[in-house]
Amino acid sequence: MDKLSNSSNKNNSRFIIIIIMAIILVSIAAWAVLQSVSGINRIGSAGNNKTGNAGTSVPASTPGNTDNQGSTSNNGQVDMDKLAKDILSKTNFETELKQIDKTVAEGLISISDGSEMQLYMGNGNYSDELILITAKDKESAEEDQETVVQYLKDMRKSFEAYIPAQAKKISDAFNMRSGCYVVVCVTNDIDTAKETIMAAFE
Repeated sequence: MDKLSNSSNKNNSRFIIIIIMAIILVSIAAWAVLQSVSGINRIGSAGNNKTGNAGTSVPASTPGNTDNQGSTSNNGQVDMDKLAKDILSKTNFETELKQIDKTVAEGLISISDGSEMQLYMGNGNYSDELILITAKDKESAEEDQETVVQYLKDMRKSFEAYIPAQAKKISDAFNMRSGCYVVVCVTNDIDTAKETIMAAFE
């Protein structure tokens, strides 16, 4: 009986230890998630407190349109490949952005006939994105920008359900059109992205 009792006590002790360890692990995991979300919120708040040129950033309520009236026009040429590299190298994104296959990209964003698009996306847990479109003319660029705005709205709704901080980042996205070009960047480092993009169109 003593042996059985001792064995039973040992089993109970092991069971209790396992439960305690499980509780500790769950607590640590929960704490890590809270710290991660808190960090994202702090980064989002810092990005939103930054100020830039009036009329260049997208309104928080609705991803909108911004026209750049700089020297670049329909006849102006912008090296979009170089611009993409500059933005990706200078701007701080929360996740590594990689270029999406053209067919997949056009399946996500239906651009006008004759338009060319570069779409860069990262980890699905982050809303960071870079979209560069070269349309055949100004009218097509206007249509493409409207399409991108709707795409941003839909993406924001998806993130609002499970990662609100990432949804807010979409609301604050930089979205501009100049002539036949459309450039959209979703990042917390919006000032750097805006400065890099605007410099290419001066």
